[in-house]
Amino acid sequence: MLRATDLIPVKWFYVLPRDKTKINWLAYEYACSLYEDIKGSAKLDKWKAGKTDAQIAEFCAYFAKRMKRSLIDLHAGVEDSIIADEDYVADLCHTQTHKQNLAILEVAAETWDELMRICKACPSNCTADCDSYSEFFDRMESGNFY
Repeated sequence: MLRATDLIPVKWFYVLPRDKTKINWLAYEYACSLYEDIKGSAKLDKWKAGKTDAQIAEFCAYFAKRMKRSLIDLHAGVEDSIIADEDYVADLCHTQTHKQNLAILEVAAETWDELMRICKACPSNCTADCDSYSEFFDRMESGNFY
């Protein structure tokens, strides 16, 4: 079985070397975690049935980038909390039902909450130090991540 890191390239999360920021790394981590959680979710079996692994990976990358925007808005004081709207799902997946959208949002929220629990213990502090350079992109691309 393919892992998220096999299907979601880190280059989807930056264009220029200066874009290798901690917030973009966080978005990458979230996309990979969301992919794994969606693949493992029985309540999303119907939604997954009509999609390839690559399509699910693309959705997860897209959704993670939308969540990144919400985190930026939180830090800028535009919003007072992280927002994950049904439009985040419906904008990319047009043919599913409201019930399916809500099920995806539920999995996405659980994934986000778990990632935030992990982030609190991580010394990189990506959620607060968003614009700083992240060496994780270089490590991942060089194959020396661990």
